[in-house]
Amino acid sequence: MRRPIIIVGTGRCGSTLLHRLLAGHDQLAWLSTFNEAFPTQAWLTWFSRAYGWPLPDRIKDLKAFPKPYEAYRFWEHFLPGFSRRDRPLTAEDVPAGGIDPVRRATERIATLQGKERFLVKVTGWSRIAYFDRIFDDAVFVSLRRDPRAVVSSWVQAGWLDVTSSPGSEGWEWGEVPADYLAAWRELGGDPTLSAAVKIRLDLDDIARNAARVPQRFHELSYEDLIARPEPSLRSICGFSGLDWTPAFERIVRSKHFYDPRGKWRRHLTEAQGERIIEFFARADASPAAGSPAGPSSAQGEAAKGSSSSGPSAGVPDGSSA
Repeated sequence: MRRPIIIVGTGRCGSTLLHRLLAGHDQLAWLSTFNEAFPTQAWLTWFSRAYGWPLPDRIKDLKAFPKPYEAYRFWEHFLPGFSRRDRPLTAEDVPAGGIDPVRRATERIATLQGKERFLVKVTGWSRIAYFDRIFDDAVFVSLRRDPRAVVSSWVQAGWLDVTSSPGSEGWEWGEVPADYLAAWRELGGDPTLSAAVKIRLDLDDIARNAARVPQRFHELSYEDLIARPEPSLRSICGFSGLDWTPAFERIVRSKHFYDPRGKWRRHLTEAQGERIIEFFARADASPAAGSPAGPSSAQGEAAKGSSSSGPSAGVPDGSSA
């Protein structure tokens, strides 16, 4: 498999939007909801070709229609332990006996879809070093978002517990640095701050892993993607060696977008938003931080996220962020 493209992010960061946009590229194969439901039945991936057909959205939105998906059951089938949550996964966690089978499976999926390259999305722990052991020429695209919007989205989603107190029975995300725990307590320790801690652990993991593959790592913000979708996607294509094809350009330009920036205020108070930003500022200053504060830090994303929420390029109508 030549140079697979792997999207990483915290979850609820807009990665579904980016994943579905890139899945429309005429050179990229991807895992679908079918691969999640039936991880050993690679032949079902042929039906993913329909994703590129000019069908009405009401058809593509049907539950039975194949859609780009993270497909953890697929990865878990070939690589037991892939889905563990209690700590970041490393290259040493890759089951040696699963490497060749998963390479063959992804090759077959690409062949069945009639594509040259492979697109993957994972959220939470980045698994960059993990995937690098399997695909040693993989390129990684990281999407970041205003942490207030991510926390708000996680709290609304409700299907994964990110709001239990760190160290409690419900906390699934492993060890938390002492500085982060201190900031969490001092700022009130409410459920939104617990979600902020989880997000920060994910971002630290991404930053530490990115340092291993600096020439194969590209980061962009969700705020830039929704404000300037075509330049942002052109940048990803240039970085990853994808052609900017007429077909993909038509897909990008055909999307109808709206801008959800500021939407977090519907579900969080200004005070909660301020505490989240303060937590990230303290985390940036901590020796435990995966990366120093800077233009791509939480403060930078928050500044972008404070922009006007009027109509502009943004999330496609009806899509989940």
